[in-house]
Amino acid sequence: MKTLAELAQVLEEARSRGGLDYKGLAEKTGLTPLSVRNALQAKTALRATNLMALADVLGLELVLVPKAMASSLKGQEPSAVFVPMMERVLQSTNQATSQSGRGPRKP
Repeated sequence: MKTLAELAQVLEEARSRGGLDYKGLAEKTGLTPLSVRNALQAKTALRATNLMALADVLGLELVLVPKAMASSLKGQEPSAVFVPMMERVLQSTNQATSQSGRGPRKP
């Protein structure tokens, strides 16, 4: 996502799928209905904390990825991207901890 309009579209689609109106979403996030409407219509930029609250209520998760990886994520099922990515992260973490002599961390 590169624009406020793209972000607003994702949030608006999630709101619509969830069957929430602006007032209901506002009540669940602690924002005003006007703030929610303006954000979901790309009329105003969101504070990070407000974006996190909206995403949480809408069943979305904010994920920051390197730009080089972002283009490969578009149009793919989340599991097709994130499962292999997490496997690589875990493998790298395990390699780093075994090289340091500490061993893997327990959950």
